Amino acid sequence: MNSLGFVFSLLTVSAMALAMPQLGGGRNDAQATIVRDDRNINNDGSYQFMYETSNGIFRQEQGRENNGMEQSGGWSYTSPEGIPVEITFVSNAGGYQPVGALLPVAPPLPYQRTQVY
Repeated sequence: MNSLGFVFSLLTVSAMALAMPQLGGGRNDAQATIVRDDRNINNDGSYQFMYETSNGIFRQEQGRENNGMEQSGGWSYTSPEGIPVEITFVSNAGGYQPVGALLPVAPPLPYQRTQVY
């Protein structure tokens, strides 16, 4: 009877451990490898690069000289909670301008401006 209780307890604990959520889809990011890596630098100073890893991370960017540097690109990955994240950006004379569904958005002003800036 004692051994039966031990086996039952062992099976219960094993089932509970297997039922726990696996963050990151069970992937091991430390073991990720680069599956694609392209880089180009042109004579006019423009460039392009992109890379992709085995765990689903993707990054790409291109840039060129135009009264300062103009760059655009983006990246994507899956968060540890399993949420797909995708960010794109433009960086130019107007500054760095990222766009993505998970980026915070400032609330609207609670009052009407009296002057246009």
